[in-house]
Parts: sequence; C-alpha cells; structure tokens
Amino acid sequence: MEEKEELIKRTEQLKKYNNEALDAYTNIAQVPDYSPDFFTEVKPFADKVKECADQWKPLAEQWVVDDKPTYFYLKQIEDTHENILISSVTAFQSDTKEKRFREMIQSIDYILSGIEKEIDVNQ
Repeated sequence: MEEKEELIKRTEQLKKYNNEALDAYTNIAQVPDYSPDFFTEVKPFADKVKECADQWKPLAEQWVVDDKPTYFYLKQIEDTHENILISSVTAFQSDTKEKRFREMIQSIDYILSGIEKEIDVNQ
C-alpha cells in the first residue's frame, strides 16, 4: 500500500510540474525577444521534473504489472515519462510548436489523471 501512496504523491507532483511547464510556455516562451537563462530557469526546472519522473516511473510500472489496470500499459508509462522530460525543456523554447506542445501536455495530463482515478476507484 505504501507504494501506491508514493505513486499517487509522485503523480500529483508530476501533474503540478506539467501545469508549470504549460505556464512557462504560455508566459515565457511566447514573449518576443525573451530568452530564459538556462542555468537559473530551464535547468533547475528540468532537473526537479526529471528527479520526480525518475521516481514515478518504476512505481507506475510496478503498479501496471501488479494491478493489471484495464487501460494502462507499460508503453504508456514509458512514453509519459519521456514526454514530461521533453516538455520540461521545450516549454522554455520560443521555437516550440504550440499545437504539438499543448497536445503533449494534454497527453501527459490524461495519463496522470487516469492513473489517479484508477487507483482511487480500486482502493
């Protein structure tokens, strides 16, 4: 049960980071002539996202293996992990394509919210 609680905690944190990435993209990357400082803005954010995502991934994978949820697969966990790492950096890049970025954010949120709901229903 402790692992599920940890998974829920990490999932909630990743959802917050996902929203922060969207905010960063909306508020920073879209400002003309603004270039965020890599070492004070981009790297610290990307590092904390990576740390949380790296802790989340094995918990989520173990949950998929143990609980065999109907609509979640190991590939989705892998893809979500990779996508959140990518979005944590591309959020700060002014040349990021808006449609693709927003779709990635939505995809990440869909999986994370789905995991929360699935665990909540089965507890």
